[in-house]
Amino acid sequence: MTLRRVSAGLLALAVLATLTTRIALNMETHGLGLTEALWRLFRYFTIWTNTAIALAAGLIAGRGRLDGRISGGLVLAIVAVGLVYHALLAHLNAYTGLDQVIDVMLHTVVPMWFVLHWLAFEPKERVGFAALPGWLGFPAVYCLYALIRAQVDGRYPYFFLDIAKHGLAQVGLNIAGLIAGFAVLGAAIVLLARLLSGRQLAHQG
Repeated sequence: MTLRRVSAGLLALAVLATLTTRIALNMETHGLGLTEALWRLFRYFTIWTNTAIALAAGLIAGRGRLDGRISGGLVLAIVAVGLVYHALLAHLNAYTGLDQVIDVMLHTVVPMWFVLHWLAFEPKERVGFAALPGWLGFPAVYCLYALIRAQVDGRYPYFFLDIAKHGLAQVGLNIAGLIAGFAVLGAAIVLLARLLSGRQLAHQG
C-alpha cells in the first residue's frame, strides 16, 4: 500500500471516529435517538464537508483514485470550513474536554491534514477554472438547504443565515458574499494546482 493510500485511510478513520463520537455525545447529552442526533448535526456545513472528506479519503484508500476536480473542490470546501470558523465562529464557543477535541478535529486538524495530503499526493492536472462553478455549487446548495430546513425546525445553523434576525435581503447579500469568497479562494486553489502540476511535469521532463 502506498503512502498516499495510508494517509487517506488514516484520515478517513480519524474523521469517522470524530463524527461518531460527536453523534454519541449528542445522543447522551440531550437524550436523543440516532435519527434526531443526525438531523441536528447535519444542519451544519462543517458536518457536510467532513463527511465528504471521510468518503473521499476512504475511496482513495480503497481504490487509490479520485478525480482531481473532486479533490480540488474538497480542498476548497474544507479550507473554507476552517477559515470561516476561526474568523467568525470560534469565539462563540467555549468547549472543554472531549467537545473541545472534536471541535479542533473538525475545524483545524482535518482541514490541515486534507490540504497537506492534497499537496503531497493528489493529482492536479485536471484542476482548472472549468471546475469552479461545480465547486461553488456545493456551498450554494448547502445554503439553500439550510434556509429551507430552518423553516421546518426554526433553527438557523449560522448567524449570517438567520432571516428572522437579519431579513431576507441581508441574508441574500451574506450568501452572495460567501459564494464570492469561495470563488476567490477556489481561483487561488486552481492557480496553485497549475503551478504544482507544472513543476511536477518539469521534474519529470
